[in-house]
Amino acid sequence: MSAFGGIDHIDLRVPALGAVEAFYDAFLTRLGLTRKKYSHVAFGGESWRDATPDDYNAVEWYEENVSGRPAPFFGVIEEDGAQPAHGRIAFAVAAASLDEWARVLPEIGAREIERCEDPSYPALFFTDPLGTRLEVCARRSRA
Repeated sequence: MSAFGGIDHIDLRVPALGAVEAFYDAFLTRLGLTRKKYSHVAFGGESWRDATPDDYNAVEWYEENVSGRPAPFFGVIEEDGAQPAHGRIAFAVAAASLDEWARVLPEIGAREIERCEDPSYPALFFTDPLGTRLEVCARRSRA
C-alpha cells in the first residue's frame, strides 16, 4: 500500500459563480493560490475547455511556480441546482496567522465566522457567501 500523496485538486460546484468569485479571489490568493485560470465546463464535467474572462463558468486558482509535481488547484464551477457543501474544506495555515485571518475573513465576505474553542485545535470555521463550509486551521504535529 502506498502513502497518501496529498490532494491534487478540489472542484467545488456552486449555483452562482458570480456570488462567490470575489470571495475566492481574495481567500485563495491569500492562501498562496495566485494563478487564476478560466474554463468552460459542460454539465457533469463531460467536457472542459479553456475560456476567457468574458465567457466562462469555472475558475481555477493554482499555486504558482511549482516544479517537479503537478500544481495543486482549487476550482469553482457554476452548475445549475448545486447546493452548498455540507462537509467542511479545511486549509492549513500558520498558527500565528489566525488572528489576521479572523480580521480579514469578514472583510472578504466570509460569513458565520467562529473560532474553535478547543485550545488543542486552533482554527476558524466560516462559510463562503453561498454557505459552503470552510476552515483555516493550524493543527500541531502529533508527538
